Amino acid sequence: MTDQAVQQIKSEILSGKYAIGDRLQTEKDLCEQMGIGRSTVREALRMLKALGFIEIKQGKGAFIIKVSEDSDEKIRDWFSKKKFELIDFIQVRMSLEPLAVRLVIERSDDEQIENMAKILEMFESATDSGNALDLALIDEAFHTAIAEASGNDLLMMLNQTIAESFREYRVRSFAVKKNIKNALEPHRSIMTAIRSRNPEAAAQAMLDHLKLSMIDINRVIETAT
Repeated sequence: MTDQAVQQIKSEILSGKYAIGDRLQTEKDLCEQMGIGRSTVREALRMLKALGFIEIKQGKGAFIIKVSEDSDEKIRDWFSKKKFELIDFIQVRMSLEPLAVRLVIERSDDEQIENMAKILEMFESATDSGNALDLALIDEAFHTAIAEASGNDLLMMLNQTIAESFREYRVRSFAVKKNIKNALEPHRSIMTAIRSRNPEAAAQAMLDHLKLSMIDINRVIETAT
């Protein structure tokens, strides 16, 4: 539902309906127009903010700040400007997420593991279309499912904080096709290790995945220099 809402609002922005600086419709109007709940609209607006289309001013609403898709050059420039912030995020994830998968193997039940497997199947299907938004949402869902299956409330809270701050990176990262390929196999390796209940293999697969993300960040930046 969030994905559909984002795509609908984004299509209206790209159609020329709005100019930069225009105020987007209110949450209430968007709910009525699309027949969805306020929580879904708010999540869609957060994604559009991460995509760089709007800024949200407290008490005033959402305002348009971009009316076209980013070029490859703009994506590279964004990575260059955010390099150290992104590295900070990856380093923190390198500490938290290997721990999370170890706890998953200790504490999760079969239903939770099957849920992760279904999300991975969705990710595999989404790689065919290459839709950066779909991939970002599903990637976030996969890592969130791992955090939730860890059974550790603090890990879940930290994952949520990181996920919300990391959304723009996820969308922009999956706009680079090589990054899509570099995410698929590591996700499969993580899932294989979780299914086999092998904590060492799961932690290593997660660490390898995040190291490759670091390489992807540097590779995108290097193409801009």
